[in-house]
Amino acid sequence: MSYHYSVMRARIRMKRVKLFIHEPLINKVVGRDLDLLLNDRASLVGAISEVDKIINSKGNFPVPNYRSLLHMIYNPVENRFYKQVAITAYNQSGQMMNMRDDPKKELPEGTTVTLIPAGGCITDWEEAINHEEFLKSTSY
Repeated sequence: MSYHYSVMRARIRMKRVKLFIHEPLINKVVGRDLDLLLNDRASLVGAISEVDKIINSKGNFPVPNYRSLLHMIYNPVENRFYKQVAITAYNQSGQMMNMRDDPKKELPEGTTVTLIPAGGCITDWEEAINHEEFLKSTSY
């Protein structure tokens, strides 16, 4: 009976996050709206990593010159999103959240995120770091 109790206590808590992605090549693979069930401690970086797992299960990453959505939008060496990436996030009560300053901050339950990898009106376009450096710098 004590074994059953310890197993029950070890359950992983989960949360729901809604992610809207505005990138036509990605949308052809996974759609535009994703309802994700994530580990309770997941961040936006972790949520995007889960989207990459979904994309990879359907084939290669569809956007040329990138290996994943996370590679396309996030610099793990500097722990920041590239300047051309537009991100808006809202908690369940509709309050806007700043995800740009801390990409690894835990997302609250019910967060809604809109992600535009190539946001319009951006004059300071940044190239993604090479994929090998990306992989060395991240555990996702």
